[in-house]
Formats: sequence, C-alpha cells, structure tokens
Amino acid sequence: MTTSPDAPSTAATRTPAVLKHDRLRATTYGTLMAMSVLAYLGDYDPRPGVAAVTVAGTGVVIFLAETYAGVLARTLTGRPHSGRRILRAVVADCLGTALPGVAAGVILVVLTVTGLDAGPLIDITLWVGVAALAVLSLLGGRAARRRPAVQLAWAVASLLVGSAIVLLKAALH
Repeated sequence: MTTSPDAPSTAATRTPAVLKHDRLRATTYGTLMAMSVLAYLGDYDPRPGVAAVTVAGTGVVIFLAETYAGVLARTLTGRPHSGRRILRAVVADCLGTALPGVAAGVILVVLTVTGLDAGPLIDITLWVGVAALAVLSLLGGRAARRRPAVQLAWAVASLLVGSAIVLLKAALH
C-alpha cells in the first residue's frame, strides 16, 4: 500500500521511497538545527565541552519533541495500531533529528585535543554541517533517481544554504 509522505501510518505500510523521504527530512532538519545551535553558541564562545553538551542535548530534545509529536499525530489521526508499533515507526522516522546534534557534539569533543578555543572548533563543526547538507542532498537525489544535473544543483543549493548560516554567524559574531 502506498501512502503520501504526510499520511499517518506505520513503517510497515509505507513504501521504501516514503521511508527514505521521512528519514532524509528528519536528518536534514536535525543538521540545520545543530548548525543553528552552533551558530548561536559562537556568539558566546563557551568552553568546548559546554558547546558539545549543548548541541548534542539540543539534538536529543528535538528528537524527543519530534517523536512525541509523531506519536500523538499517528495515535489521534491514524488507523488503530498498537502503541508499541506506532512508537517503533515514529522513532525510526525521527532518529535522524538527533544524530546530527550528537555527531556535532562528538566532533567538538574529538577536536578539543587540538587545543583550539571553542570559536574555531565551532566554525570547523559548522563547515562539517555544510558538507553534511551537501551529502544529504546527493543521497536524496540519488535515492529519488534524479538526473545527475539535478542532484548537483541540490548539492550546490545545500552548500549555499549551509554557507549562508556560517557567514551569517560570522557577520553577527
């Protein structure tokens, strides 16, 4: 049975393309949120450990919020299913919202061995986020079987969006 990407359902009733759509959306959203938190932290120049915990914690909070909203929406508007089945489907869909923030936190912790201050570490991690957005665009375009020119155009657009976040942070810092 094929459903639209926005239809309330469980993972078992959705096509692989819809599942990829949901997970790509969640991971892209999580990446943009992690980059936003890093850009905000750049104004305060916290210790690297504080920045790592803040960005990772924000990723977890966004995941919990997305999961709660998804469970609520599917429970109230979808077909009756077991709570465990709905929770598994929603967690699978929303996990990507937490991963970029947690990954950014790990990157910050690993980079602290360089001895750099938090500002440059945050900048490096932001540029990793820009690269992640481009990779997500390429993966999404490839999964959707878009022409290479379209895949490249989306990757360039993602690079521009990510770069705008980094440049805006630099202009405001």
